[in-house]
Amino acid sequence: MDSKDNQKVNFRLLVDSIFTVDQLISVKDDIRTISGILYKIRPGSFSNQIKTKVGPNLNFYISSLEAEGRLPAPSSLGNFLADLARFLDNIDKITLTLAFAPSLDFQKEVVLWLEKNLGKKIIADFAVDEAIIAGLVIEYMGKYKDYSKASEIKLGIQTA
Repeated sequence: MDSKDNQKVNFRLLVDSIFTVDQLISVKDDIRTISGILYKIRPGSFSNQIKTKVGPNLNFYISSLEAEGRLPAPSSLGNFLADLARFLDNIDKITLTLAFAPSLDFQKEVVLWLEKNLGKKIIADFAVDEAIIAGLVIEYMGKYKDYSKASEIKLGIQTA
């Protein structure tokens, strides 16, 4: 396994806990926070030093790496965090517009279904637009597809 494959394995625990753009933004903010305090690291548990400064996803990830002895040395943490941020930036994003505000469980289920069917990690940006009435609008990799009832109603009005 080369270093890029190792990196993906190292990042997998964190990446698998991120489903939405909001979660991604939160983790990236946490990475910036940690990067800004690296010079203040004291001897001892790094995860204990950051637990009040970052959200639960990144804290759990750092704690897990630390417990397994896989957290890079303090002198390498800056590069590790920069690589992690770049890796997160390269995950495909999809925008799903719905007529309702979906629950977190619904969002997770939709993303897991998309990942299974697309065969890769996806981060979803859920938007709400009650004007679509029902169904959804999808934007992915520069393509736009409207599966809403509003588009059907508009088409029916135009042909009537």
